[in-house]
Amino acid sequence: MTTPRRESAELAALHAERDRLDTVTAVLSDIVNAACDTAQRKGYRDCAAEDAKRDHWQAVHKPVLAEFLAAGDAYREARWGSESVTESRAAIERAYANDPDMRALIVKARTDLAARHQSAEPVERDRRRSR
Repeated sequence: MTTPRRESAELAALHAERDRLDTVTAVLSDIVNAACDTAQRKGYRDCAAEDAKRDHWQAVHKPVLAEFLAAGDAYREARWGSESVTESRAAIERAYANDPDMRALIVKARTDLAARHQSAEPVERDRRRSR
């Protein structure tokens, strides 16, 4: 009788992870867009703070995006089965065919996410869900 609850907790954890990463991606986009707008309004003079924000975005946006893509795939796979992610994974591969760094980040994110969720005990997954 506990299997459906475990599946529910796992799906909820995967969904929460995807939503968290979606929020992080949105915040990063807002930061870089505001920095660009501000730099433009300043006539691109005295923009050290804006440059620092763009540098931060440049350093973190690809790993966060890779984690978001991996979390979305993991959620869809857990919810609807492996056939449901075949097309999205192929589209991701095509989109980043010329970016080996991004492809490596996506593979790492998928591996890390799978390892975290497989190693988590059901009680730990339930605790993560309640945070």
